[in-house]
Amino acid sequence: MRKALLIVLAAAALLMAVSCASTPPEKAVPLPETELAQAKQLKAKADAYNLGPLAQAEYTAAENDLKAGEEAYGKDNAASKASLDRAITGYRAVIAKAGPLYLGTISDRTAAAKKAADDLKASVAVKDDYAKAQVVYDRALAAKTAGDLEAATKDFEEARKMFEAVKVVAQQKRDKALAANTDATQALKDSAAKAAEAQAALEAESFGK
Repeated sequence: MRKALLIVLAAAALLMAVSCASTPPEKAVPLPETELAQAKQLKAKADAYNLGPLAQAEYTAAENDLKAGEEAYGKDNAASKASLDRAITGYRAVIAKAGPLYLGTISDRTAAAKKAADDLKASVAVKDDYAKAQVVYDRALAAKTAGDLEAATKDFEEARKMFEAVKVVAQQKRDKALAANTDATQALKDSAAKAAEAQAALEAESFGK
């Protein structure tokens, strides 16, 4: 009986040893370094253009997920990675939703500057500089269509400043032309008045004779 019991125990021990040997140890989840860097990069992009207020719900959720991912980082890497993946998706949603709204705003500002220059016929009065501004403006519109926040922002701002400068020069030329016209008109009036005076004097002299 005792011998049979020993045999059973030995068999059970052998089975346990075989089972443990056949079950590989659980692999440790590596630090989600790539996910953390990507989430921070997307957050920086959203913050650089102040997109948060334009997609507040998405931005808040992404911020919470990033914070959770950072807190779990190095402690529970699986949970950290999951949170960071959600943050990445969230920040992308912020950029996709708020980016066009932001570009629409700066596009409108540049369009207003262009219209102000057009109202003064700057394309004629300051032809070369206006043409340069138009090139940059067209490039900005193309970048906006492509959804390139960085390029569109840079070109819209540059074009706006160029149109504003062109407007100033066009206004100066117009003011100068108006002043010259006013002076010419006044000179004609003065000349006509003097001629009238001379005529009156001549007539008076003739009458006196």
